[in-house]
Amino acid sequence: MASKVKKPKLPNDAKCHVRTGDKVVLLTGPKAVRGKTGTVIRVFPRLQRAIVEGDCAQYQVKHVKANPQAGVEGGRQRRLRPVHVSNLALLDPTTNKPTRVRHERSETGVVRVAKKSGHRFAASSAPGKAG
Repeated sequence: MASKVKKPKLPNDAKCHVRTGDKVVLLTGPKAVRGKTGTVIRVFPRLQRAIVEGDCAQYQVKHVKANPQAGVEGGRQRRLRPVHVSNLALLDPTTNKPTRVRHERSETGVVRVAKKSGHRFAASSAPGKAG
């Protein structure tokens, strides 16, 4: 029997303050990785999530059964898992601290600007693919 609870529809024009290639700081999570930095590999704007590599990378463990015919070894495989963008803060290169950003229009398009230092982030970094 189908569920009577309807899932909320995700917005098609979802926006993120982080983009692929950005240096970010993890604000929440386990104490071992909280406050550590990393680089955004991929962004999923509709899901409001991003995959981050580096010191603050979050992993999920998948237990795989061995399959000698397919050449698969058994054991535990670690792979990066997405982190919600609200738990990430953009790293300001001038102060080397987490910062909030505002958006300004320019001839080249919309540019992100750090709130405190006024550092302008390059508009050339491509936004992540919608997921």
